[in-house]
Amino acid sequence: MASASASGSVTVEDQKSYIKIETLRGKRPTEIHSALREVCGEQTVGRSTVSHLAVRFHEGRVSINDDPRPGRPKTSTDERRVKLVADFLEADRRVTCEEISQATGIPPSVFRILTSDLQKRKISARWVPPCLTAEQKQKRLDIATLLK
Repeated sequence: MASASASGSVTVEDQKSYIKIETLRGKRPTEIHSALREVCGEQTVGRSTVSHLAVRFHEGRVSINDDPRPGRPKTSTDERRVKLVADFLEADRRVTCEEISQATGIPPSVFRILTSDLQKRKISARWVPPCLTAEQKQKRLDIATLLK
């Protein structure tokens, strides 16, 4: 088998295809995982995944794609909602997540928008950026110099 660096990256779909082919050829999951490990190294799917897929292919599964899952997508965040929360926060930085959620009609994902998308954290009852920008640092330096 060729090394992973020589053949480029091997995707999870490629690995699933290989698992399917080798299962149909009659190989055991441990043998399949060992062969994948030689080629993919650390990027290999787990041994339990190989076993699970091998059983499903052996039982007659045809597709290598995941089955559709019920429910809404994990993230309900879009640019419009992030902008709406940012604008609301700009008007009043002491506002709580619950108040933002009620005022904007956005479900309880407001906290994730504030912390992940807007990179804010709560300090002294205010939502602030985690660190100063270069412009803010320069302004502080200028003020400190003037005060001396």
